[in-house]
Amino acid sequence: MNIRDILRFGGLQDAVLVAGLKGSNNEVSSVTVLEVAETKIKTWVLEGQLYITSFYAIMQNHEKQMEVIKALHEKKAAGLVICHIDLFIKEIHQNIIELCNHLEFPLIVAPSERSYLEIINPIILKLSGNLGTEYNRVFEMQNKLIQNIATKRDINYIYKTMAEEYGGKIVFLDVNQKILYPKNYKDIGELISFLDENYNKVENAFKDKGYCIIEYGTMNIIIMHIQTNGLDYGTIVAECLDMDIQETLRILNSFVSLCTLILTRNSRITELEIIKKQEYMSDLITWNFRSDEVAVSMGKNVDWNILNKGIMIIVNLNNMQESIEIRTNDYKKFLNEVLYDKIRDIVKLDNKENLIGLRSDIFIILLQIEDGDIISRAQSVGEKILKCCNENLTGSVSIGISSEFKSFKFIPNAYIEATDAVKLGRTFFGVNKVISMKELGFYRLIREISDMEKFNAIKSSCSLEKLKKNDDEFKLDLYRTLKSLIFNNMNADETAKELFIHKNTVNYRKRKISEVLGFEPWDMPYLLNTLVFMVSEYSDQEG
Repeated sequence: MNIRDILRFGGLQDAVLVAGLKGSNNEVSSVTVLEVAETKIKTWVLEGQLYITSFYAIMQNHEKQMEVIKALHEKKAAGLVICHIDLFIKEIHQNIIELCNHLEFPLIVAPSERSYLEIINPIILKLSGNLGTEYNRVFEMQNKLIQNIATKRDINYIYKTMAEEYGGKIVFLDVNQKILYPKNYKDIGELISFLDENYNKVENAFKDKGYCIIEYGTMNIIIMHIQTNGLDYGTIVAECLDMDIQETLRILNSFVSLCTLILTRNSRITELEIIKKQEYMSDLITWNFRSDEVAVSMGKNVDWNILNKGIMIIVNLNNMQESIEIRTNDYKKFLNEVLYDKIRDIVKLDNKENLIGLRSDIFIILLQIEDGDIISRAQSVGEKILKCCNENLTGSVSIGISSEFKSFKFIPNAYIEATDAVKLGRTFFGVNKVISMKELGFYRLIREISDMEKFNAIKSSCSLEKLKKNDDEFKLDLYRTLKSLIFNNMNADETAKELFIHKNTVNYRKRKISEVLGFEPWDMPYLLNTLVFMVSEYSDQEG
């Protein structure tokens, strides 16, 4: 069946092919709803699939609409049907029509009163080859549910309707075996244990027949995986009913298809919401907005109300991806599904209006202004997060706290401060610590001092430069040894351990340092110059 065929029956027989006429012979192998109109659809678009959308999410963005059409064409989708043309999109932009004509990609406009269901169902029936009356119940059920899946977000209602239509006990689980429905199922722990114990038996049966029937307590149950394109989305566990097993399988297979639509829809929406929030955070810390009003409005659109926030906390996972005791491929999932939830609970326990976001290996937290000392609150939240990270991770963590601020306009500066607190704290105070800008004292001035031309002139003529040049010539590593001695309070044992050398080598280099410089740089009055020189290198390294 091709595009030309689907325009001759059902919900599209009075639709208009407005562009892409030369693609009207494109084969249609399946049909679905395009709930998330973003270019990332390229990761799941199927060749030959017809997509139906209202373009609600991007109804005013013609450029984004064109990007979506290009993505569909690139993945060899059959075509695109636009619904509710008068409700959301008032007209098809001329650029869209010209693009579809150029790509020979069919663009169909359905009658404005036509529902998704009225379009999808006849095509599904036709693709199924009108298999007979035994499928009537299944399609009647789909009639009740497809429209809800396409247009509503009350997913619990959809699961409830499926359970009622089935007529027996049925449980829906997600890919992590967390219960989706019914939420109050009291024996879920027992069921999960049973599935774990019989994992191999269930998997072998599924590979062989696509389902598994197994005795569970006083009844037989049927287990089916929710899968599409080789990806797992969950499991359906249902009581075996007295009806013909083929009828049961038809109903449950219909549920699998509906659940796939629900769960992939939620997965795409969640992924895009995360991306949009991360993009907003990037704009926020650089203040990439036309106005203050736009900054606030865009924040509310991603559930980040930046009003009445007074301090920032940065949680940096130091080289965590390399040291964490889970597979690298699972790292992102671990951060988003495990650690993020734990840290979010800590942050929200302090104040439910607090904000938390994740960018790469960095958690960004903004605390709500309330009565009391916000710096002490931030320190307390930071310590709890540090404890949480130490309990759940094997790598090190550095946490920085900005100065207090009164207006959201200072958020970019707070980010710089909190990031400096992380980096300076890690360098001079050590890892696995919570460091605030207040605690840094004069270290806070390093960035500013290092930018001074006069300071750099003095630094370049400092005696320690002579020591570094000596190292370049004779490869004695004296400067690194001196730096380690200073940072370890002149403890030769700790220095030897840090540099992986013998203690006697440390003592030899110590004598050599005095010989090259003509003085002992660890004693006053030379110590001050030594410290300032070494600390100033922080900015050189960070820059």
